Amino acid sequence: MKKIIHILLFIPLTVALLCSCALSQKNDTPMEKIQERLNSFSAYYCTADLTRYSEKGESKYGIKQYYKMSGEYRMEMTSPDEVAGNFTVYDGKTICQYNPRVKGKIVKDVPENQARNELFLGCFVKNYMNSEEVSIAVSDIGESRCTVLEAVIPGDNKFTATEKLWIDNETLNPVKLVIYDSDGGEKYVIEYNDFQYDPQFEDGIFSIDIK
Repeated sequence: MKKIIHILLFIPLTVALLCSCALSQKNDTPMEKIQERLNSFSAYYCTADLTRYSEKGESKYGIKQYYKMSGEYRMEMTSPDEVAGNFTVYDGKTICQYNPRVKGKIVKDVPENQARNELFLGCFVKNYMNSEEVSIAVSDIGESRCTVLEAVIPGDNKFTATEKLWIDNETLNPVKLVIYDSDGGEKYVIEYNDFQYDPQFEDGIFSIDIK
């Protein structure tokens, strides 16, 4: 009888140890950690350098982004001087643009713009999660070892066809986002400087009322 009791006690202990080992190994690879990180955040803030390529050449901008996965966003231009202070806000219902250099300063009911929307990391995450055609690779940027995720952008827009995101394997922060046209040429490149998952936004950050 004692032997039977020992065996019965040993079985749940063994199961518990196996479960503990399985949990300790969960999300152990960089890709698993990245997937969990992208699936779990609800908002972000970042500063970044944006490069736009067109037939006229390249244009460079400094930007700040505030974004909620529910859709609200704010994108501010910080450089060059001629556009610094401009920003676009979406409060969930209306898109507003603010330009201190023009009469009236505020333009409300701005039309949707796919290229602008795709500049936000949240849009990449949604495209990646919903895309049937994705790829994963490994790359180095500077001293960072990165995982590269690629997704197709819906809508059959020749200027915004596919995109790639470089994510640091250690910090799990995005390093670079590139949007390509249908010929594989770079159209937009965002290089992230400061990046914060789930920050506390100030009240009114997505407000369209400018006094």
